Amino acid sequence: MNNINSIKDNIVGKKISVLGSGISGQGAASLAHHLGAIVLLSDNTKTNNLNLISDKIEIEFKHTSRCLDSDLVIISPGIDPSTSDIVKKIINDKIPIVSEIEFGFWMTNSPIIAITGSNGKSTVVELVNSIFKKKYNNVILGGNIGISFCMNIYKELKSGFKSIHILELSSFQLQNIHDFKPQLSCILNITRDHIKRHGNFENYCKDKLKIVKNSDKKSYIVFNQDDPVLNKFFNQNSEAIPFSIKNISNNLYVKSNKIYCSKTSKQIINQKKTNLPGLHNLSNLIAAIQIAKIYKINNILIKSAVEEFKPLLHRMEILDIKSNITFINDSKGTNLVSTMAAVESIANKTLLILGGYSDEEINMDTIKKISCKEYIYKIVCYGEIGKVISKKIKKSNYQKMFSDAVLHAIKSAIPNSTLLLSPGFKSFDQFNSFEERGNTFKKIVFKHFA
Repeated sequence: MNNINSIKDNIVGKKISVLGSGISGQGAASLAHHLGAIVLLSDNTKTNNLNLISDKIEIEFKHTSRCLDSDLVIISPGIDPSTSDIVKKIINDKIPIVSEIEFGFWMTNSPIIAITGSNGKSTVVELVNSIFKKKYNNVILGGNIGISFCMNIYKELKSGFKSIHILELSSFQLQNIHDFKPQLSCILNITRDHIKRHGNFENYCKDKLKIVKNSDKKSYIVFNQDDPVLNKFFNQNSEAIPFSIKNISNNLYVKSNKIYCSKTSKQIINQKKTNLPGLHNLSNLIAAIQIAKIYKINNILIKSAVEEFKPLLHRMEILDIKSNITFINDSKGTNLVSTMAAVESIANKTLLILGGYSDEEINMDTIKKISCKEYIYKIVCYGEIGKVISKKIKKSNYQKMFSDAVLHAIKSAIPNSTLLLSPGFKSFDQFNSFEERGNTFKKIVFKHFA
């Protein structure tokens, strides 16, 4: 990595290959071209609707040896370095590799608030964004939430105005960082996820915790004290700022679902007046509010933003249906920890739709804990995963196709209950994304009640 600094200092004329032509890759390629680099955007599959700033950015839809003629390689989060042949060749040729997040960081002096976690990060990022917009007019959201950080940096450089960047970061985006140092890093939780990509849970934790690898006394670390992994890691770090829904000795504390400021004993928000029910959302709220308090945003603005906040699409999204059944779309619940949190946030009788894709071992202990909840009166399982699950739990029904599972669930739902789609697994068996799965669910439900 010795020549990275020379590239950072003078990017004009440098040869940069960007691996992956998705949102991150397009943003990195656009920013690098804008800064005067000679850019090659390389992918193994064709991407439609490329959003590049110039037709002078070269594109190839098969990784070739041209990538090896580079001063720097920027890797998109969707590419697994351990299985990619071109990445192995790049490493062998000792060409420096960085993530899109790292490259964007080099090109801005604006403050960055970076948030990661196995669950809840999209909600917290959106909450923080909503709160900050009450006070600042230069807030930009990006990262894993579907907007390229590099494209945001490009827009910032074009405008000439500094911004406050609020980033959602996945473990994949953090794998290839070197100097990345947010002004504030927040880690919400770490639970078992993406083990095939990372190799084991220890490696997954290490990549998540890279978010704070360059933190110093001029930066802030906010972490969830209720998470055992994080509590152990930050136990000896007196500079890190904890948040908790259990510990009453922190800057903020919870009492009867209300969040208070310890210094003033004043109530900041009552969770019951928000659209974010459940203990997991109480933790999300206190994390977002802790970040806001560090930036001295007052309680009135925080309360206003939080009470106006609507749940994200596909995250505990209540459908507007005239029925005595409540329909909730939680298609973004792609792991069982998320599904457990969703189930525990509902107070009445619940029918759960479970299933999807997994290339990792199924945690049957968690599934049995979910199925044993007394208010879960039925679980409709779908897909290959669903077939395995249905054989091992009671009060279940199996449907191979997702659409059949939804229709069966609608017909089986009892009055004054909740029908919850919180699949617990990824969507890639029958869909391209959790968004497509959630939209299909909504389409079927709305059509049934049309």
